[in-house]
Amino acid sequence: MIREFPFRLCFAAPLILTMAACSGLAIIESSATAVTVRYGSLDGIDEATQLAQRACAVHRKTARLRNIANFGLSERYGHFDCI
Repeated sequence: MIREFPFRLCFAAPLILTMAACSGLAIIESSATAVTVRYGSLDGIDEATQLAQRACAVHRKTARLRNIANFGLSERYGHFDCI
């Protein structure tokens, strides 16, 4: 029983690291009027807002949060208007 635990951990650790790597901040859609940011469970809406602010700043606008969509435990989307 003791020997099985490290063996199982060898398979679980890479899986957890892979899932964590896929859930980073990313701009999904960006235009002069709106930005959609995907963020994971490790990132918060504050980090997503900062990324949206930078995307809207390209068009000399500021980002305002329109709504949040949650898909599962690790995938969240922030939809921002550039005003």
